[in-house]
Amino acid sequence: MKTKTLITSCCLLAIMACGTAFAQQGKMQSGPYKGPMVPMVAADNPAAVFYTNFETNACTGCNYDATNGFLVLGPANCGIAGATQWLAYPFVSKATGTTRQVTLGITDWSICVPTVHGITVQIMGDNCSGGPDTTNVLGTGTTNVPAAPCLTARARLAANLVAGTTYWVVVTTNTTASQMGTTAVWWETNPGRQSYNLNDGNGWIAFGVGGPGAFSVQ
Repeated sequence: MKTKTLITSCCLLAIMACGTAFAQQGKMQSGPYKGPMVPMVAADNPAAVFYTNFETNACTGCNYDATNGFLVLGPANCGIAGATQWLAYPFVSKATGTTRQVTLGITDWSICVPTVHGITVQIMGDNCSGGPDTTNVLGTGTTNVPAAPCLTARARLAANLVAGTTYWVVVTTNTTASQMGTTAVWWETNPGRQSYNLNDGNGWIAFGVGGPGAFSVQ
């Protein structure tokens, strides 16, 4: 897997040409957020937290790392023409019960201003081969991603989870008007490493250990 310096090897003015190079590497990275930051809003405090990897950085005040992330792209995104990218990360539930929402460190990408911001968020079972079980969708929700870090996206969804069991949070786009042009970044956690899956339209593919996307399941 390429390091975080991959994005800096391509001039942002030539991002369209870079898209091909990214696709060949498997995972399109965002590089640092270039626009103005937004203060983090107060966290919701549900009764049960099934999982979280959010951790506030004392220097930035942000509970995820906006210096690098991985792209979530609709088929008509404004950043890399013709590219589509979805992401999935695993977690082990800390409790048994029914979820109410998934909170994600996902915002618009600062390279351009998309006209739509929709994503689909799902919790899936584990396929026991390092990826999400697409035949076992436990809950589905939709939401819009906010404009900039340190804001978060919140998708309401109900999924029945069992403590100690591995599940996947899966973020996708589709061809509906609200999601087709989504051009977003799932920002990494403040320090941490974890396996992930990527889907660029050719199915879910397991990759090695990398910086996980920031999220919580509540």
